[in-house]
Amino acid sequence: MRGTAYAGAMRRAILPLLAPGLLAACGAPAGNNASPAAPAAPANGAAAPAGSATPVAVPPVANVAAFLPAPGAHPARAMAISVPPEAQVLAARMTAAIRANFAWYRSYAAQHPEGELPWHPNLGISAADYARFQALAAQIALREIGRVTLNVTRRSDGGLAFAAAGPAAPLDGIIVYPAVNRVETPLGRLANGAPAANRQARSPTGLWQGVRWTNLGSGAPRRISLAFGRRARGDMLVFYDYGPSDAETVVLLYPAARAAPPR
Repeated sequence: MRGTAYAGAMRRAILPLLAPGLLAACGAPAGNNASPAAPAAPANGAAAPAGSATPVAVPPVANVAAFLPAPGAHPARAMAISVPPEAQVLAARMTAAIRANFAWYRSYAAQHPEGELPWHPNLGISAADYARFQALAAQIALREIGRVTLNVTRRSDGGLAFAAAGPAAPLDGIIVYPAVNRVETPLGRLANGAPAANRQARSPTGLWQGVRWTNLGSGAPRRISLAFGRRARGDMLVFYDYGPSDAETVVLLYPAARAAPPR
């Protein structure tokens, strides 16, 4: 599943899940229409190790704590996207066309920031195939692939350290520093924190709002993003996209923390 790893496309809730290598504005998971990323903190081209000195920090994202997992153990469901084979074939053809003419695609997508992206010959498939691709969107959904526990520990420096195994193992070792708008991952630093939201009700993840960090502008060869959100259904979402293939994504759903009883 590629939610955030694909440039919002065709049916914006769908191509982002299928087209490897095209960075989405996600944070978000599938079907995300995220707010533009905040300016990145100065980068030296190489990710600093976790817990290292903080670079010039950008302002923290407002209300970020409402979307982050609290310290403790969070039982979660690891999810994947169930995609009809025909949709994968059509998406692969569109992906190839977009990669071959990405400057055009970026401009075209910017002209249509909301709703469906109109068909264009440069998308690499016929108008009829594009209509078929849109119809297949209704058959794409999240499916559970396992139960995991996301352990979160508050560090002395204010960071939230993650520990996880199984399908959530790529999250292990990640540290989120909400106060300085920074995330350290085993694969590098993420510094472009910004609000994110999915407004496509029919997308696999459903409606949600939250926050997302990326390594855009860092010069790193691997595109990475990490998003946290609260779904309209009431539960919480973690979306980690750390590579160009469908296998290099983690999607977790876990219950929202219950409010403490009044004293």
